[in-house]
Amino acid sequence: MDREILHITVPAFPIALARVVHSHLRGRPVAVAPLNSERALLQCISPEAAAEGVHVGTPIYHARRSCPSLIVIAPDPHLAAKGNLALMELSAEFTPMVEPGAGRVFLDVTASRRLFGPARDVAARLEKSIAGGLGLEAMAGAGGNKLVSRVAADTMREPGVYDVFHGAERPFLAPFPVSVLPGVGESRQTLLFQDLNLKLVEEVAALSVPQLRLAVGPFAPLLHDRACGIDRSPVQPPRMSTEIVEEGLLEQEENDDAILLSELLRLVEGCGLRLRRLRKGARKITLSVMYADGVSQQGKKVLPVPTSLDLPLLAAVEELFFTTCKRRQRVKGLRLSCDQVAEDAGQMDLFAAAPAEASRRESDLQETLDLLREKHGKNAVRWGKGLAARREVTLASETPAEWDPEQNKYMTVTKN
Repeated sequence: MDREILHITVPAFPIALARVVHSHLRGRPVAVAPLNSERALLQCISPEAAAEGVHVGTPIYHARRSCPSLIVIAPDPHLAAKGNLALMELSAEFTPMVEPGAGRVFLDVTASRRLFGPARDVAARLEKSIAGGLGLEAMAGAGGNKLVSRVAADTMREPGVYDVFHGAERPFLAPFPVSVLPGVGESRQTLLFQDLNLKLVEEVAALSVPQLRLAVGPFAPLLHDRACGIDRSPVQPPRMSTEIVEEGLLEQEENDDAILLSELLRLVEGCGLRLRRLRKGARKITLSVMYADGVSQQGKKVLPVPTSLDLPLLAAVEELFFTTCKRRQRVKGLRLSCDQVAEDAGQMDLFAAAPAEASRRESDLQETLDLLREKHGKNAVRWGKGLAARREVTLASETPAEWDPEQNKYMTVTKN
């Protein structure tokens, strides 16, 4: 049975998402890059910026010379993650065989043709759903494998469907540059093919496997198949992960450690509760710090024993925070990941009486807190560190609340 593979892509995905949120970016030259330095490289550009001679990988200061009206925005991992999840959910309405990517998805609709028709019909309906539900313009490519459908979608300049018929894969790929083939995108490989004067896919397909082996070695059989339009790689849905993730964006960008640690405590409590419900403990924690200028830093730590208790997790996360967050730039978001989930350590070593007793007390305390929060709400009992930021702000502003009979409520009065 011939496969029906569909590829949906949203060009300049980070910019397309930003334009949905910020209408003033529409129709203007926009680029995405970290804002920590004028030498930072552009990661993504809009078609308007490309028309002005701006290229991906160009430093910001150089791009502004080519396009003085260029608007540079910081990367937004949180928005990108939400956009990718929305694409995944819309695609899953047509088939469970969905492979997600950064602003793109592969769908294997071979088994769902009786329900939704051929791939081109699914593509048209999915494009309409993406435009109506997300406000994004998507391009679609349909073919017998992932390679052909990807190239077909990337060829589109306007929303629509490029359907490559079965048996036409080789002539379809023939006029494209050799860089469209997976494995040839690296600079060394590209230079190698330029030295051999192999510029088009049809020129590679015309060579035999032994001839290609002289140039690229063991990669020759796979390269020859791809040049002929043969791609046997399946559409791979995301695997089930044991990773526990909590993330949050601050209401306003901050560099106050008390406020950031309060937010970290909230993330730790979320991860810990989910781990305890699974009766598991985390062995590895990863903390990602997202700054206001688009730069992200990441730190990792392996715990001596798996744990799900709030206090041991918080102690490890705080230590990781101070070793990871060393920039003076304000922080706009934090992400905590608990991985290598295993059975909780529980009681310590038989002969370590004191630590075992302390561990039991922590477990009993945590169990009591969980029961109270489940019965009376998560804010019924809170750790003092979670209130430190609010208390410090009140003391610093010196605005105590006083009862106002006319307003029938407490009012803050600033001291002179």
